[in-house]
Amino acid sequence: MSSRTGRRLRRRWRRLTRNQRRAVTAIAVGLLVAVVLHGHKPAAGQSPFTSAPSPAAATAIAYARQQIGKPYVYGATGPYAYDCSGLVMQAYASAGVSIPRTSEKQWAGLPHVSSPQPGDLVFFPGGDGTWTEPGHVALVISATQMIQAYATGTPIEISPLSGAGAGGIVGYARPW
Repeated sequence: MSSRTGRRLRRRWRRLTRNQRRAVTAIAVGLLVAVVLHGHKPAAGQSPFTSAPSPAAATAIAYARQQIGKPYVYGATGPYAYDCSGLVMQAYASAGVSIPRTSEKQWAGLPHVSSPQPGDLVFFPGGDGTWTEPGHVALVISATQMIQAYATGTPIEISPLSGAGAGGIVGYARPW
């Protein structure tokens, strides 16, 4: 890396808020863990993601991380409890991005993407949803993990990206 590139990266790093720095660091650590534990090896010089998270995505991830351990309550939008769509809605609200309230409306109203990036929303049929109107949503934080408010009795948690029931992943959407 050239010294000019290094200076530019340091300037960009200094512009990030504390929460954005934490989120970027957490994503980098998550990628490193995935490589070490699971043997994921991107091509030389490439990340499994095509770009770094946007500032809005980094802020949303940092917000969601701060909610880990809080209870799931159907219909809740915080600050003491959340349901799945309430968590991602409030995470993006913390970044100044307005998204619909329910997973069904989030899926219908946000642009769909085929290659997930940190900060994207991942949708599942869920117990009360379908493939066209998903009943569950979570926030992608790495190539292998997501933060989700899953169900009553399960606090907000980091889970494997594929681990929200046997229904499979409906798809991904990008709110920013």
